[in-house]
This record gives sequence, C-alpha cells and structure tokens, in this order.
Amino acid sequence: MSELLDKCKAYGADVTGAMERFMDDEELYEMCLEQFADDPGFAGLEKAVGEKQYKEAFEHAHALKGVAGNLGLTPLFEAVCELVEPLRAEDYSNIDAEYARIEEERERLNKLIGR
Repeated sequence: MSELLDKCKAYGADVTGAMERFMDDEELYEMCLEQFADDPGFAGLEKAVGEKQYKEAFEHAHALKGVAGNLGLTPLFEAVCELVEPLRAEDYSNIDAEYARIEEERERLNKLIGR
C-alpha cells in the first residue's frame, strides 16, 4: 500500500472499499483523489451557499457526496451528507455550520494529499 493510501486510512477513509471499486489500481485512485480535490463543485457549492441559492447548493453537494463516497472519503462524505439532507428537506436553519464542516474536511483532504 502506498504512503498516500496509508494517509487516507489514517484520515478515516474506507481504503479497502475504494480499492475494490478501483480494482486495486492505486495509481488510478490517487489520480482521481487529486482531481477530486480540484473539483469545481466545491467552488460552486461555496458560491451557492453564500448566495443562498439552496437548490443549486443541493445539486453541487449531492454530486460531491457521490464522488466522496466512491473514493471512500468517509469523513468528507459524512460532512457532505450533513448538508445534503437538510437541503433536500429545505431546512436551511443550520446551513452555514454544515457547510463549514465540509470546508474543514476539504482542508484536511488537501493536507493529506500535500496541498
């Protein structure tokens, strides 16, 4: 297992499940992980939340949730879920705090991959 995968495991990622989905192709996984860190959905989500465009925020968050789940990034996936479900239910009472958790997890992910 590569050093990056070891770091992912320490982060709380489901590396075993992710490797199953990526057919044990660590190089492909690492490439996808780095691309995900630059996903424009993060900027779109930030903008939509800031402008209180919650339907658009839901679309971005839902897409990010799927990719985070496929990559096995459990902490980030859970943070995004905590935003997706209230957006789906149109409960906007705690959106800023829920979004802040996503930013915290994204920052942890960026540090993990050396950014």
